[in-house]
Order: sequence, then C-alpha cells, then structure tokens
Amino acid sequence: MAWLTAWALTGSLCTTAHAAPHGETNIRYLLRTAAEQGGAPKWLQHGPQMHSGFCADVIAALNQRGSGLKIQLVEQALPQKRLLQQVKSGELDLLCALTHTEERDQDFVFVQPELYNMPYVLLARADDPVEVRSWEALRALGEQGLVLLNYDSSRLPLLQAKGGLHLHARGLTTEANLRMLLAGRGRFFYFPLSNAWFAVQRMGVQHQVRVLLPALQSEPYHLLARRNLPKPALDQLSQGLQQLRQQGELARLALKWFGADLPPELRQALPHP
Repeated sequence: MAWLTAWALTGSLCTTAHAAPHGETNIRYLLRTAAEQGGAPKWLQHGPQMHSGFCADVIAALNQRGSGLKIQLVEQALPQKRLLQQVKSGELDLLCALTHTEERDQDFVFVQPELYNMPYVLLARADDPVEVRSWEALRALGEQGLVLLNYDSSRLPLLQAKGGLHLHARGLTTEANLRMLLAGRGRFFYFPLSNAWFAVQRMGVQHQVRVLLPALQSEPYHLLARRNLPKPALDQLSQGLQQLRQQGELARLALKWFGADLPPELRQALPHP
C-alpha cells in the first residue's frame, strides 16, 4: 500500500516509485512512454513487445547519454488519442512525436528543439492531371476539390480556418482514405509525405496515386511531455535533443526512416538539415 501511495504522488518519475533497470543505479528520472499504433514510420510494430522506427531510435539515443534520465517503453502500443489521454493524466510521461496545436499547447509541454519537420502534401489519383500549387488554387476548384483527411487529423481545424475548402474528415485510417481516394470518393488526400508514402507502399498502390508538389505546408514534430514533469527532467530531455541535433543524429534518423524509401523526386521535398 505504501508503494502504491508513493506511485500516486510521484507519477512514474523517480526510482523510488519505479525500480531502475537491473544494473543501472544512476537513474534519477525514469520516464514512461508507449509506441503509437498506426504511427508508421514513427513507430513500427513487429510483435506485442517489439518496436522500431524513428521514435524508437531517438529514445535509444537519449538513453545512451548517461545523464541520469531513462525513457522506458511500456509493452503495449496505444492509439494516439489514448496516448494523449494517458500523458495528460500522468499515467505516461512522454509522447513521440506530434505537431503543435492550440489545444495540445494547453495540456502538454512541447520539448525543444523539434525532432524533425515533415511536409504535408496532397495525394491524387494517378490518372487525374490536376495540379495544385497553393491553397488559392485548391480553393478555386470548389466542390471539385474535395479533400480527404483522417477523422482525427490535427490539421483539420487549420484547414477549416482557411475558409472555402471542401473537406471530408471521416476516414478512420490512412488506408481507408486511400481506398476512398482510389474509388473517386474524394479528389485529394491530405497527409504527411513520408507517412502517406509508407501506407501507399504497404497497400501496393504506388502506380495508382501520385503526390502533388510542392508541399502546401511543412510542420515541426515534437516530443510531448506531461505538464507537471519536473523542470530538471525537461532540461535533460531538451539538452539531449539539442546534442543529437548538433551531432547530426536527428537528421540522420529522419533520413533513415522518412527518406530512404521515397522516390528521388519526393525525397527532395523533405526539409534539408
């Protein structure tokens, strides 16, 4: 009972609440996170307890710093909404990696610097010759420019605020929206470039869709922490990310996971470090 009380008071931070991994006695802060379901290639699942991807590599790199901070990955991957809820409530400490929104800014700390920047692009059917190079051009298409988004897309409020765009955000998954696009139930699908291309390859529809360039916007992705995470732990996270950036490790991992499988013309659309 005393152990449970300590856990409730301190969350998942201190080694007094969670024992340090065997053989590691210098850990001051033990932070918990989970892999995100459907977050490829940020996260890839190879089994109930086997994960890889950009975020897995970043966490491993941060853990190797020997700074007294350890990030522990819980076994079960979770949907993004549940991850957000558990970090907000303090059940988990961190979430990797999401874009900024006003709502999230109220509930989480966006650890600086950002992990990477990702272009958001429109996908169209390969047999559709349409070209869209700006929001104005998309708006001019009127009802002939219906844009599909995932139902929980963080970009939906931003696109709605632009006005005059025809949006359909009911597809539950990326794959569902790609199927809707190919079936003619929308003219475009709006999604992060590398995530979209990963799904396109997995579905085997590379020759049925095309990516419209240039990207309409680029968004930074961050490590999110719970609001009441102690400042020394936040400082260690920030210092670790800054070190990885200066060493070129963040850029290397971004290219490894987000650029390696892209065709050359799409790889050029990724921001250069």
